[in-house]
Amino acid sequence: MKTFILMFYINLMIGCYQNVGPQGNVVGNGGDGLTGYWKISKYEVRGKSVPITSAPNMFFLKTAMRRMDHDSIKTPFYKQGTSFDAFLFYNSNADSTSRYLGVLQDYGQHKKTKQSAFFYRMDETSGFLAVIDQDITAGLTTKIRLSGILKSTTYKVELDSLRYFYEPTGKFD
Repeated sequence: MKTFILMFYINLMIGCYQNVGPQGNVVGNGGDGLTGYWKISKYEVRGKSVPITSAPNMFFLKTAMRRMDHDSIKTPFYKQGTSFDAFLFYNSNADSTSRYLGVLQDYGQHKKTKQSAFFYRMDETSGFLAVIDQDITAGLTTKIRLSGILKSTTYKVELDSLRYFYEPTGKFD
């Protein structure tokens, strides 16, 4: 009977607190819930602000939720059916320059700042961090901060020397 009562209270608590974990995601301001369009607003190197012209190939960002169509030979965690996020970068002329593909590895939320952090694995040796600010009342992501590519399978502060800040913009491609 004690076990039944304990399980009842655990289920009651889980039911009341379903918003455990991060709020929002890196995609979804494009109107379809599957894409996001962003424009660089700030660029930092080792915590110091640098002119955004120093990051010419990262001027625009398009985020998109995707699903693997077939198994990857190079990276075993990109299996068929796996969801991943694509981060597609464009220069100031909206010409495609590069892309990051990442499988969500870990996430968390900072309770005081209301920021959600997502660590994406790119392959067996590297990943990157995406931190979002969200207007909880409107359910919109208002800012994305991306790290550079980190040669680590987990987030390490000491490796995070580049930071790209993006704000929402209209569709550009």
